[in-house]
Amino acid sequence: MIRAVLLDNEPLALHYFQNKLQTFQQIQVIQTFTSIETFLNELPMIEFDVIFLEVKLQELSGLEIADIIKTERSYVSVVFITTYQEFALQAYEIGGLDYLLKPINHARLAKTITRIEHEFSIQQMLQQHAHTILNVQCFDQFAVYSNKRLVAFKTEKTKELFAYFILHPNIPIHRDYLIEILWPDLDYVRAKSNLHTALSYLRKALNTVGYNNCIVFSNKYYVFEKPNIVCDLYDFQKFYEEFLKLESPPISLIDQCLAIYKNGLFIYDDYEWATTYKDKLTKSYIELLEKGFQKTVLSDIEKAMDFLNRVLEYDPYNEQKLEHYLYTLIQAGLHKQAYSVFQTYRQKLKEDLALTPSSTLLEISKKLFAQHS
Repeated sequence: MIRAVLLDNEPLALHYFQNKLQTFQQIQVIQTFTSIETFLNELPMIEFDVIFLEVKLQELSGLEIADIIKTERSYVSVVFITTYQEFALQAYEIGGLDYLLKPINHARLAKTITRIEHEFSIQQMLQQHAHTILNVQCFDQFAVYSNKRLVAFKTEKTKELFAYFILHPNIPIHRDYLIEILWPDLDYVRAKSNLHTALSYLRKALNTVGYNNCIVFSNKYYVFEKPNIVCDLYDFQKFYEEFLKLESPPISLIDQCLAIYKNGLFIYDDYEWATTYKDKLTKSYIELLEKGFQKTVLSDIEKAMDFLNRVLEYDPYNEQKLEHYLYTLIQAGLHKQAYSVFQTYRQKLKEDLALTPSSTLLEISKKLFAQHS
């Protein structure tokens, strides 16, 4: 049995709607309210699965009441009943399940009851899977797993929206900004509708795997309240912050960061808005490699050269840094390796850019090799 609560400041309308619900045996109306104050006072003491409420109330609007309910009890379905069409979008944005316009005919109400039943069954399933941990992969290809199974997103934009939230947890994001970055070429009205649809799909996908009420909407801002999930990006950030705090970080910590980073963020996902974030992570990656090179150049030649070669893949034409690397290698007694690095640089410069090393670098390298030959 699905427990229902009704809230409308017009007693006659409330009584009329309660009578209409009596034809649906799966719905049990446990309490009705005409006063917001009374409802809020009794809210902590009553348990219900769905609330039907009017948008236009007195002290607070139905939208505000719904926001309170969804914040405290995300599993409760909210159905608005009203004569006002203009609040429908706001109702859905705060997580409303349906929006019924008075007068309500039986066929339309039956569709709503079907939706409520579906939502109720999902909530029951979620209780059985309350300990499911979501695993989010950001490096290489963006992917989400639940119990080691890939989570399917209904559309690519739904997936991209979640990727954006993952990179910006616990940060208020204006609705219009999401529209601008996800649908830059669409007119505002259509893009806004697309955002609403994508959010609806995303909430359902998260609800299905036990993560309801992660996305909160208030005053035109969305916040992804980071739940208990496993995410390689969050792990990288945690270990990298630890790396920055240490004057001499252990190689094991550097290796741990590099293993998580793999080939980079969203390598197979063309998210233009992520470019700045990618560049920031690439700088962190290079810093890790450089530190690894410095720490191993005297103790593990093979590992040091691996670090250096990976650095040069990302920043191959930086002569100032190359000079530093050459000097470090020569100081460590690795003359052969230094010469090989320089020759590789010279060849790459010629093949890729049809250039030769600057006269300054040629002079410096000549002196370095001469002094330590």
